[in-house]
Amino acid sequence: MTLIDDLRRREKLRELKAILGVITHKMVIPLFMAFWLCDLLYVPELKWEFLIARSLVIPLSLLTRWRLPKLQTFAPAQWLAFFYIMGLGAIINFMIIRIGDWSTPYYAGLGLVAIGSLSFVPWNWKFFSMSSMAIFGPYYIGAAMSEPSPEQMQQIGINSFFIVSFVVITLFLRYLTEQLRHKELESRQNLRQEIISRGKIIEEKTAEALKLSELSRQFSPQVVEAIRQNQVTLSEKVHRSNICAIFIDIVNSTERVTRIDKDRVDRVISRFMQDSARALLKYDITIDKFLGDGLLAFSNDPVAYDDYIERAIRASMEIREKFARDQEFYERNWLRPLEVRVGIASGFANVGFYGNEKYYHSYTAIGPVINLASRLCSAAKPSQILVPYDVVDALEGCPEFSFDFVGKRTLKGFGDDVIQTFEVHSASESHLSSLDALDCPSCNHVMHIDTNNDGIFVFKCRSCGHSIDKMPPSAYTNDSKKAA
Repeated sequence: MTLIDDLRRREKLRELKAILGVITHKMVIPLFMAFWLCDLLYVPELKWEFLIARSLVIPLSLLTRWRLPKLQTFAPAQWLAFFYIMGLGAIINFMIIRIGDWSTPYYAGLGLVAIGSLSFVPWNWKFFSMSSMAIFGPYYIGAAMSEPSPEQMQQIGINSFFIVSFVVITLFLRYLTEQLRHKELESRQNLRQEIISRGKIIEEKTAEALKLSELSRQFSPQVVEAIRQNQVTLSEKVHRSNICAIFIDIVNSTERVTRIDKDRVDRVISRFMQDSARALLKYDITIDKFLGDGLLAFSNDPVAYDDYIERAIRASMEIREKFARDQEFYERNWLRPLEVRVGIASGFANVGFYGNEKYYHSYTAIGPVINLASRLCSAAKPSQILVPYDVVDALEGCPEFSFDFVGKRTLKGFGDDVIQTFEVHSASESHLSSLDALDCPSCNHVMHIDTNNDGIFVFKCRSCGHSIDKMPPSAYTNDSKKAA
C-alpha cells in the first residue's frame, strides 16, 4: 500500500463517519416522516401501518449514531453503514410488498436511498455492490415471486431502467469522486513535501547565514566567501600554498601606549585597523590577524592571482601613504607623527584553519616565509618597506617599483643564513593607488580590485558580485588577471 492509499483510507474513515452522521441526524428521519404525506394520498388504508414502519428509522438512526464514534477503522465503519442502508431499504421494500403492486412509484424511494448512500458514502467496490443489492435485491425478488401481470412487468421494466440509471450514475459519481480525492491527496502530499523541503532549505540557509555571519566576524572576507562557495571547509586539512606575507607594525607603539590616555589609543588603533583593512581588502589580500599595534596578512590564498606579490606591495605602500596623509589626526591623538614599518616576503607556507572542530582561531599561514616577513618588519626603519631578494627577483622588469639594496642581514630564527634586504620604492605613480577603496552600493562590503574579461581593472564585491568600472582608460593589464 502506497502512502497516498494509506492516507486515503484514513480520510475515507473520517468522510464516512461525517456523512453518516449528517444522514442519520438531519436527513433520513425528516425525509421518511415527510413522505408519510404520500401515504395519506396513495394508500390511506395503510397510513398507520406505514407510519409505524417509517418510525423505525428513528431507533435505527439513533443506534447508528451511538455506534459510529466508537469505530476506529474503515472496515467496521463500512459494515455499520451497510446495515444502516440495508435497514432503510428494507423499510421501503416492506411498504412496496404491503402495497402489492410492483409497478408502484414507491420504488423511487429506493432510488433516493441509493443516490443518497451510494453517491456520498466512500464505499470500496465490494461494499458498493453489496449495498446496491441490499437496496434493490428485495424489490426484484419480491416481484419475481409475485408472478406480476404483463402490464406490471412492463412497468417493472421501466422502473428497472431508472434503477439501473441510479446505479450507473452513483457508480460514476463514486469513481469520479475517488479519482478527485486521490489527486487532491497527491497534491496535498506534494505540497506538504514541498513545504517540508522549503522549511529545510530555510533552516539550512538560516543556519548558513548565521554561520557566515559568525565567520565574517572571525575571518577575512575572502575566507568567508571561499567557505560559502565550498572552495574551503572548516574541516579541510591545512594545505601548502605559495603566498606573499605582509607584516605591518606601528613604530614605538609600546612607548606611546604608556604615555597617552586610553581613549586616544583606542581612536588611533581603530583608525589604523580600518585604514589598513580597507587597503588590504581593496587588493583582495587575506587578513590573518591584527596584533594590537600591527597586523599579519598574505596574498594568493584562498583567492589566487598572478600579480599577488605586486598586490602585497601596492597595499603596503597605500597603507603607508594613507597614514602620511592623515598626520593631522594622528598628531592630535597620537601626539606625534604615526609611522609604520613593513616587512614583505614570498614563499610557500602551510595555510588553513588551525584548531579543532569546536574552536577555530583563524585562517592562518605558518612557515618560514611568515617568520621572514616578521623579521624584516622588525629590521625596517620607520616608513620603510623591506623585502628579500626573492621578491626583487620575482618583480624583475616591473616598471612600477624600484629597489635599493640596504645590506646583508642575519636574522633571528634563520641561523647563519645571510638575507639580502632591499627597500621598495614606487618608480611611477600607480593609477590603482590613486583610487580609494570603495564600499559596495548593494551590500556595503569593501570592494576589491580585479580584472574583467577585457583585461580592464574593475572594483568587484566579494559578497554580492557587484562590479564597478571606475578605472581610467589606461587601466589595462596583461599579466594581472586572476589565476585560473
